[in-house]
Amino acid sequence: MSVAKHQLSTLVSGAYRIPERERVAAFLRDPTTQLTSNPFAATCAATARHLWTGRAYDWRVMGVETVGVPELLSALAALPAAEPLTEEIARSGAITASVFLTADRGRLVGVAIYSKTGVPLPSFVARRPRRRLVAATQLDLFSGHG
Repeated sequence: MSVAKHQLSTLVSGAYRIPERERVAAFLRDPTTQLTSNPFAATCAATARHLWTGRAYDWRVMGVETVGVPELLSALAALPAAEPLTEEIARSGAITASVFLTADRGRLVGVAIYSKTGVPLPSFVARRPRRRLVAATQLDLFSGHG
């Protein structure tokens, strides 16, 4: 069972330890971003840490632009090696987000966004809170004084 895009976006927006969480959430909310099938979604902290340590090294060498990889590695290192995790993958063109959740998909562990070599990450615009419009009225300072 997969998590919906809006649920991932909500989890990321509320995770204050995630760097650029609003940028990541904006990417997940973008209509062109789609969740993709991940045949290896079920993993554990040790396997994810091993895989992502290798990716981080390779991407530094290749000049791949990333967001959140060091923090993801730190979050994975803080977990017991056998901790079961689920990886959700979202893509839009050359940009990919990997979102790691606890096995029950109830808590965000970490997230990383990366692009293909030579493709810069876009500056996703964070959603601004809506403000309730209040009708402007003129204050009558002299009412009731006569």
